[in-house]
Parts: sequence; structure tokens; C-alpha cells
Amino acid sequence: MGEKAAITKSIFQREFLSVLIIVVNAFSWYFPLYILFQNALEQFQLDSTLLLTAFGIQAVAAIGFAIIGTTLLKKFPRRDLFLTVWMFIGIIVSVLLITLETFNVAYLLSVSFLSGFSLGLGFPSCLAYFGDHTKVENRGLLAGITFFASGLAILLIGLIINFSTLVTGALILAAWRGIGLLLFLLVKSKKDYPQEKQFEAPYKAVLFDKSFLLYFIPWTLFCAVNFLGVPIEINLFGEELGSLMPIGEYGVGGFVALIGGWFADTVGRKRIIIVGFVMLGIGFAVLGLFPGDVLSWYLYIIVDGIAWGIFSLMFYLVIWSELAGNRTKEKYYMLGVLPFLTASYIQILFTPFAGSVEASSAFSLASFFLFIAVLPLLYAPETMPEKKIELKRLQKFAEDAKKAKEKYERKMEK
Repeated sequence: MGEKAAITKSIFQREFLSVLIIVVNAFSWYFPLYILFQNALEQFQLDSTLLLTAFGIQAVAAIGFAIIGTTLLKKFPRRDLFLTVWMFIGIIVSVLLITLETFNVAYLLSVSFLSGFSLGLGFPSCLAYFGDHTKVENRGLLAGITFFASGLAILLIGLIINFSTLVTGALILAAWRGIGLLLFLLVKSKKDYPQEKQFEAPYKAVLFDKSFLLYFIPWTLFCAVNFLGVPIEINLFGEELGSLMPIGEYGVGGFVALIGGWFADTVGRKRIIIVGFVMLGIGFAVLGLFPGDVLSWYLYIIVDGIAWGIFSLMFYLVIWSELAGNRTKEKYYMLGVLPFLTASYIQILFTPFAGSVEASSAFSLASFFLFIAVLPLLYAPETMPEKKIELKRLQKFAEDAKKAKEKYERKMEK
């Protein structure tokens, strides 16, 4: 009961509520913004070169300003002030999408640049804010709650955006970002991250950190395999069934994140990540063996949702914070989201060629690479201290023993 009370207290503390609000708002604002921007470009029926240029500028801006943001943060006295400015920029950029209706190539590319800028500038600091305001013993569960709430918000806002005009959708996103900013200002933690107790590691030191690479390489392989596989999967499943994949990723994934977060705090991070890779590898293997079987399609969508729930939980929120230790976390998180941003653009480049790829061979190859991705994890260190895992096991044993004793005493009284 003591552990449950401690977790409940952590959830409703002012510190975690501010973290929950800003992270959930960031995820559920940007992904629908990306969908709205993509829908707008499709309406203009742009040629493939201009389309690739627009998305390429957005990706480069997001990555570039993520790097700049980790340096710019030092100019602000507090991280929450920097995050406040970042959220306000998001409101302005959302409103600017309205003006895309008056189509102009130069202006379109400018808005593409600004949308990438509005995500990248503060996203690493937003995730680092989560890492600095959560404790290692319950970080997994708190991350699970955060991603679960994010998944629900993404589904809801994304559904509304899909049935909205460009103007309405842009206003909804601006209002949603504004609500997030207002709530963040109302409940933000009065404690800042312990800057004086942290030191900054250069990018070279992070990239050559063996522990970092042993997690970064599998995550990169997953992103590459997953995003390159999406166009092939849609060609195979059809547009109607393919539209269920985001529901699997955010719907199923959200519920899995809740369960996975609890398990990650109980048995450790590495085991949960390995389970995700093995399950997804099996899912791709089944698709490779039975590409024409509808049951294998549904099985894969479910397994893909489970894997996304585990990986989003771990690779967006948990792992990089714990690998950073007493270093500032922005660079770890920036590099951690890099495979996702890069692979999402590579998917756009690959989509026109997906029809010429044989599904069976592609899925078998994907399964092979995912099983290969597990190998570095076998040598990766567990980021949750073994003492805390053992302590949780002993606490669980003590609670079970107490319940058994109370049950026995009630039985004897009868």
C-alpha cells in the first residue's frame, strides 16, 4: 500500500501535472499539425519535387532548431520560461496555416520551415523537463500515463482535424496549443531543474558513449524498418485497413504504455524493450510468410500498436533521461528523437517506389533486421538500478505475504 500511495502522490503533485500538461499538449498538437499540413499540400496537387522539398525543409528545420534549442536554452534563466516562449510560437505558427489557402510556393515553403522550427526548438527541452521532474523508481509508470493521455489526445484532435477545413483545423490547433500554455502557466512547478548539480556533455561524448549507442542503434533500426514498411503495408492492406494503423499505434499503444510502464518499473527497462522487438519481429515474420492472409494483417496491426506503445514510452521519455544521469538531458533527448524525425522523411522519399517492392521479401527482411536489433540490447546496461528492482520485488513479496496473512486470519475467525 505504501508504494501505491507514493505513486498516487507523485501523479497529483504539481510538478508532475505541469510535466503531463506540456508533454501531452506537445505530442497532441504537433502530430495533428503535421496531418493538417499534409492534407493541405495534397489539396494543392503539388508535383513530387515540390512536395519532397516542403517536407524536407520541415524535417531539416525541426532537426536544426532542436540542436539550436539546446544551446539557446542557456540564455534563459529558467527552462519553464524557455518552454513558455516555445509554446507561444506554436500558437502563432498554427494560426499561420490559415493563410495557406492563398497558395504561393515561397510562402508554402516558409510555413513548412516555421512548422519544423516550432517543433524542434523546444522539443528536447520539453522531454528533458519530464526526465528532470520524475524519479527513476516510478518514471516508467508516469511515462506510461503521459503517453496514454497523449495517445488519446492525438486520436481525438486528429479525428477532428480530418473532418475540418484548413481554417477550422488551424484555429483548433492554435486554441489547443493556447489551452496547453495557459494550463502550464497555472500549474508549472515552482522548482526548476537542478542546473547547478548537472554538467553538460558535448555531443561527441554522448555519441561515443557505449551505453547510449547500445540503445540508440536498435531504436534507429526500428524507426528505419517501421517507416519504410508503412507504404508497403498500405499497398498490401489497402487504404481502408491501412487507416487502422494509426489507431493501433496510438490506441492500442496507449493502453500498452500504461501496462509497460508498470512492468518497466518492476522488472527493468531493457527486458521490456527486448519484448517489444521480439513481438514486432514475429509480426513481420508472419506477414512475410502469409502476406495475403487477412488475419496476419490484423495480427500485425495489433503487434505494431504494442511495439509502438513500448518504444514510445521508452525511447521518447525514459531511456535517455536515465542514460544522461547527472548530465543535462537536452542533448540526449535531441539525439534520441533524431531517428524518428529522419526516418519519417525517408518514408516520404520511399513511398513512390513502394509499389515495386515485393511484400513477402520486404517483411521477411524487416523481421531479420529487427531480430538483429535485439543483439546490442543484450549487451546494454539496465538503466534502472538493480537495487531498486530488487527493492520493488521485496515490497511486492511483503504486500502479498500481508494479504495472505489477513486472509488466513479472517478465515480462522470464521
